[in-house]
Amino acid sequence: MKINSVVIAALASMLFGVTSTQASPVSYFDFASWSGAVSGTTTVTIPDPAPDEFTYIGTGSASVIYGGVTFSTNLTLGDGYFYNIGTLYSDGDPAVLSSQGEDTGVANILITLAAPVTALSLSFGTFDGSDVTFALSNGGSVLKGSTATGYVVSDFFGVTDSTPFTSILLTSSDPVLNLNNIDFGSAVSAIPEPATWAMMVLGFAGVGFMACRRKSKPALRLA
Repeated sequence: MKINSVVIAALASMLFGVTSTQASPVSYFDFASWSGAVSGTTTVTIPDPAPDEFTYIGTGSASVIYGGVTFSTNLTLGDGYFYNIGTLYSDGDPAVLSSQGEDTGVANILITLAAPVTALSLSFGTFDGSDVTFALSNGGSVLKGSTATGYVVSDFFGVTDSTPFTSILLTSSDPVLNLNNIDFGSAVSAIPEPATWAMMVLGFAGVGFMACRRKSKPALRLA
């Protein structure tokens, strides 16, 4: 008896409570767990503009490049201000890039990499604790809450994806969105999803069942 793929998927769903789905971003809660799933990481540091308190990058559509990575804001999302805030202005907190939308739309920062990657992480924060959406250029999206206040970037975002991406767009309804140093690299080969494991188990079981049937079948004797 042959078991087609539809039946296998249905059995997997019943046995393991899962369904076959396309790959999607995997989100991490801290740097240690993220870095454990990534190899060959590169770090880009947001520089401290000291002895100045901050550097004004621009208004509306503005951009700056650090370590070969482009950080930009978009006028169509919000006609706000883009700054590099230094430690002198933030009372000793790490330097950050800050999109300040005010009442002119949503705060936004687009991170554009020089080449595709499958993993990226950063520290972020907002002034009023609003959620931040991270939209990957491969179509994936992650929503993260923010607990930080002021220019503190104590919230962590880390993601891996089997599909490479070249940019991530951060947006928030908060009047101020900040980000700190970013790390990126290649995700280690992912552990098979539960549905994949289910199909593998069913496949092995089917092979074993057929082997047992052949073994138990009486040998044909010639007269």
